[in-house]
Amino acid sequence: MDKGSSEEPAPQVLAAWAELSRELLALSDAQGRVLWCNKGYRSRFGDRLPAGLEAGSALQDGNGAVEIHVREAVFETRACRTADGIVWVFEDVTAQRAVAAEARHLREMLDSAQEFGRVGVWERDVRSGTGRWDRQVFEFWGLDPQGPTPTYEDAMSRVHPDDRVLLPRDDLLTQLGRHSQRFRILRPDGGVRWVHSQWEVKADPDGRASRAVGVMMDDTEVYELARSLGDASAQLKLAVELADIAIWRHDLRRNRMYYNDRAFAVLGIAPRQEGLSLDEVRALIHPDDLPGVLESARRALETDRPTDMQARYRRNDGSWRHVLTRRVVQRATDGTPLAFLGVALDVTEQFERRREASELAMRLEIATSASGIGIWSRDPQTERGEWNEQMFVLNGLSPDQGAPNRSRWIEQIIHPDDRPRMREAHDELMQAPDAAVEHEYRIVRPDGEVRWLVNRARRVPWQGRTMIFGVTIDVTERRLAEQALRSVDQRAALAARSAGIGTWEMDFATGAERWDEQMFRLRGLEPRPHPPNRTERLALVHPEDRTRTADARPDTMHDRWPLRYEFRVLLPDGSVRWLASRSIAVADEQGRTLRRIGVNWDVTDAKEAEAARQATAVAERASQAKSQFLARMSHELRTPLNAVLGFTQLLQLEDADPGRSAKLGHIRAAGEHLLSLIDGVLDLSRLEAGNLRLDPQPLSLASLVEQAVPLVAALAQRQGVRLLCSECGGVASADRTRALQVLVNLLTNAIKYNRPGGEVRVSTREDGGMVVLSVEDSGRGMSTVQLERLFEPFNRLGAERDGIEGTGIGLTIVRALVAGMGGQVQVHSQPGVGSRFDVSLPRAAAPAHTEPVGDAVPSAPAPLPAARGQLLYIEDNPVNVLLVEELVHGLSGLQVASEATGAAGVARAALLRPDLVLIDMQLPDFDGFEVLRRLRAQPDTAGIPCIALSANAMPQDIELALRAGFDDYWTKPIDFRAFLGALAQRFPAGSVDASR
Repeated sequence: MDKGSSEEPAPQVLAAWAELSRELLALSDAQGRVLWCNKGYRSRFGDRLPAGLEAGSALQDGNGAVEIHVREAVFETRACRTADGIVWVFEDVTAQRAVAAEARHLREMLDSAQEFGRVGVWERDVRSGTGRWDRQVFEFWGLDPQGPTPTYEDAMSRVHPDDRVLLPRDDLLTQLGRHSQRFRILRPDGGVRWVHSQWEVKADPDGRASRAVGVMMDDTEVYELARSLGDASAQLKLAVELADIAIWRHDLRRNRMYYNDRAFAVLGIAPRQEGLSLDEVRALIHPDDLPGVLESARRALETDRPTDMQARYRRNDGSWRHVLTRRVVQRATDGTPLAFLGVALDVTEQFERRREASELAMRLEIATSASGIGIWSRDPQTERGEWNEQMFVLNGLSPDQGAPNRSRWIEQIIHPDDRPRMREAHDELMQAPDAAVEHEYRIVRPDGEVRWLVNRARRVPWQGRTMIFGVTIDVTERRLAEQALRSVDQRAALAARSAGIGTWEMDFATGAERWDEQMFRLRGLEPRPHPPNRTERLALVHPEDRTRTADARPDTMHDRWPLRYEFRVLLPDGSVRWLASRSIAVADEQGRTLRRIGVNWDVTDAKEAEAARQATAVAERASQAKSQFLARMSHELRTPLNAVLGFTQLLQLEDADPGRSAKLGHIRAAGEHLLSLIDGVLDLSRLEAGNLRLDPQPLSLASLVEQAVPLVAALAQRQGVRLLCSECGGVASADRTRALQVLVNLLTNAIKYNRPGGEVRVSTREDGGMVVLSVEDSGRGMSTVQLERLFEPFNRLGAERDGIEGTGIGLTIVRALVAGMGGQVQVHSQPGVGSRFDVSLPRAAAPAHTEPVGDAVPSAPAPLPAARGQLLYIEDNPVNVLLVEELVHGLSGLQVASEATGAAGVARAALLRPDLVLIDMQLPDFDGFEVLRRLRAQPDTAGIPCIALSANAMPQDIELALRAGFDDYWTKPIDFRAFLGALAQRFPAGSVDASR
């Protein structure tokens, strides 16, 4: 058929072609029913379309082809719509797909092989020089695979200069055949790679070199490994030599030990090629360590893993070495142990260092605990830390809680005001790698106490990481001291300004002198730019003090010692002031005095105060001497008065004759007057010395008047004077005893200095915050001159000439007592009319406690009821002993024994065991306190009541005795009524067996 003919083939030809075609052909209608198919289609699918095949899918595909899977076959399907139906063409592509999959698999395997084997493929056209590299080759050279393949010249420029001579172009790319070369590549990142390139130069049909095709392998790791193995071998040998590692072998069949030279050196034995027997080696092992060595050998035989142990070995010189050994078993092919192979290391020095370190750590812990220093460490990455025991003590925490991490430490322990600063402390520390960083901060302990701490920390490389090590110190006391010092400094500066302290300075190198303004004012001068010269300064000093000043002795200004002295200055107004001078020298490093600085301040007040103190001390010594004199005189006067008044009272009780009784009454009155004078003098002395104790309490003036009037009723009756009491009220703050003494004294004076038939009136009133007690009489009155001298002690204003009894100190005592109670005494008097004494006392806010008023009128003592008991009286004055014996025998049924010394009294008390011991406070051998101490020290006399009976009537004497343990203190002269009353309380009728 002519190629250019447009004649259609005959239907028979098309039918034959369709039958012979390898493709599967079919014609279907729109519903998918097969109208016609060729033989190939019918043999594969029958007379139906493959399941799931829709015409639309094939017709809609852009290429008109759809891939379908029928059982294990793959078909590429095309469809075409015609007027007769849909034409289907199925091509079996199963084999093609399998080949393509195999090709992909092979490509992946090749890529993997190249990747893992570090192999790249390359080729280059010999004539043009253009080439092609795969991805691996680009990676070897450190270039971007997306870029162009480098030219030969560009590639050679990246070869190590020492290796370029190995790669000449003419020889390597023009000679046919196979070639191989190793060389180094310098990568752009500075790295160096070792590569092994193998290639073949191929010829064209004319036999000339056409192109080179080859592979390239990265041998860098191999080279590095080979080099490291070589280095490792050399390093291992060097390490064995430098580390003094001993190598040994234990032949288990022959039981012999073979050592290298180092092992023999550790044992202190000369090298022996035949080795040592096992018994020889075991004899060198410390007995305490031998069981451990045998156990280590047993365990090693049970495993193929290395076994470690440490033991002590004895050297020839007798010393012991600590040796660390590692062994492993060498076995035959059947597993039978043949030998132990091992290495050993002499760790004696390390062991000693560990022991020393352990001891040092223990001493450090003791030292830190004693000094209160906390030691800590912290990992900045994990924030976990370790504390020593003192750190827990400083923070008030229990070690059981463990060391807090940094976050907890800041948020729960640090004071809230210091937290921001301590959060920044970590960054500060991390930025200062070589320097110690110090922080001071406050913590709040769990109990609420705030303490000041100081951290000193440093970053330190430690076991491959950075650690922070530090110490912590409690500086609370230092902080408080600094605060106190700052306060003191501030107060000192203020005090210096307030006290007017002047400063001066003298420079010896230049001769310059400087005064501040206060230096001029201390001398009454106006400040000026330059201080006075030495002559002028001396002229300002008091003549008697010039020689003691530094200006009078210029050589002393250069002395290194401080200068201090005091001197007087003459002010321009003629007054004299005392100044103090203190100065110190300032020296250089060679000890030469460069200048002197000093201060001056006015000490006039201190000087005057010192003079006053000295005068006060003299007065106090005089007062003390007077008090001692009065106390002694009181004792010496009371002792004979005790006999006078005591025996007078006994005679009055025994003698009923009126005439003799009247005479005895005069004697008794004279004695009581003398006793009153003694008491008054003592009261006056105590008032002047400020030693009279007052106990102000709310006091009803009505009860005070009620108590005082009966005491002077007998005197008023004898004088023919009437006592009148107005309605009294008001409550004063006063000492009851001393207020009664004041009122009785005023009433007594009002009666004594009254006229026969006169009267004395007592009244009270309130005056603001005071209550006023008035005693008014109708007596002789006083003149103005007499009133001016009324309160002078021992001045009776002429009354002594009228025969009126008195001491002249009563009103002096009255005024002193009233003043001591916060009141005052005012006197209104008119000659021939009378006088009124107004006693003003503070009004009490609280209601008064009304004490019951006893029998104020003294009466004769009544005999004691039939009491039985034993008294012991320790007294060296026989008259006083006789008086007590007569009084006790005559008015009681008690038995009395006496001793004249303290020692005899103590011994008699131990034998007699009396019911009561009366002790005089001044005895020939020792005082009453020692008597009491000895009686209390003896079991037989420790519980006997002891009462002091003494003429020492000073209040301090009474108080001292009661504190020492005396049960009571009775004074002489003896008041019969009080004496017998006290005995009656201690010896009720029939209370004590007299047969003791």
